[in-house]
Amino acid sequence: MVADFLFQIKTYLIYRYKAVNAHGLHSPFLFDFYNEVISPQKEFYFFKRFRPLLTKYKKSISTENALFLFRWAAFYKPNSVCLRNANFPVALALAIPSKTKDLSVEKLRDYSETELSILSSLGILVQENLHSDLCYYDKIDAEIFNELHNSKCLIISKPHASKSKHNLWVTLCDSKSVSISIDLYQFGILLIDKNQAKQHFVIKLSWI
Repeated sequence: MVADFLFQIKTYLIYRYKAVNAHGLHSPFLFDFYNEVISPQKEFYFFKRFRPLLTKYKKSISTENALFLFRWAAFYKPNSVCLRNANFPVALALAIPSKTKDLSVEKLRDYSETELSILSSLGILVQENLHSDLCYYDKIDAEIFNELHNSKCLIISKPHASKSKHNLWVTLCDSKSVSISIDLYQFGILLIDKNQAKQHFVIKLSWI
């Protein structure tokens, strides 16, 4: 839709104006996040196997974004991961570096036999509709607020893709349950930690 496209341009320009790199981050956690997740060209061993798979799923996610999610999971180290919308390369990117390699999906039938076989061969246990430390969303609605009580980290793909999604993202960032919110334009990350003071960051991704 034209309205969504124009809205994306507007929010992108605002993002570019506000976004900071490592020099603008005074939080040790965010400084480490920038240096270990955003800026490094570090190649994890699994990347060699992961890259050929990504070429088959170019419409699902870009290589840069998939590798970012992999580095985030390796940095954050969730025990378990859930996907609220089927996305095989994202499932791999987040589940492989997780501690237990437990993956929860909405419906097993959303994944092909080949995809489930690949996940199984990599030691990933796939089950339906379980709560997890980290939840990933391509699409969001008001029900996402329930996850603030069940997860420690929420990742939202393209939080500014439309005005309605943007408004939900802003409301989530303002929620008392959220301690740290990170706007990367391509992704929105929400961390729930009662012992952490509330902070919001707009951080520059080097590839957009």
